[in-house]
Amino acid sequence: MCHTRYSRRPSVGFTLIELMIVLAVVTILAMVALPSYQDSVRKGRRGDATAALTRMLQVQERYRSGAPQYAPTVAAAAASVPGASGASSEGHYTLTFADASSTGYTINATANATSPQFGDTKCRTLRIMMDKGTIHYKSVDAAGTVDDTNANRCWVK
Repeated sequence: MCHTRYSRRPSVGFTLIELMIVLAVVTILAMVALPSYQDSVRKGRRGDATAALTRMLQVQERYRSGAPQYAPTVAAAAASVPGASGASSEGHYTLTFADASSTGYTINATANATSPQFGDTKCRTLRIMMDKGTIHYKSVDAAGTVDDTNANRCWVK
């Protein structure tokens, strides 16, 4: 009786265990990286608010050059100053004026509820206050707490 030997070819591919380990490692990396990535994107979108607030600072100064006080509302400013708008250029923020007087005003850029920026709970509203020629940078979180410190994390300086 002749027994022939069958040569075994080396297996090609991955085992199920190897695939499960790779999948677990990728999942863990994604769980760590995704929140960090989303936070970076939110920080980048704050530039939309910063640009809109800067534009509205200029609008207020133009309005004041022809009036006894600063504009009380965005609509009042838009009626006399071209380019005044109640929304940021990318549409992530709504702009409002408050406390307008002859010596100062407040401009708020609040994240829209329909924007992904609304998830930026630490910096839901960016605020600029003009008081007798001095600009103050503040932010408001989702709970309504105002941060007016020099180390304000919402304003990149």
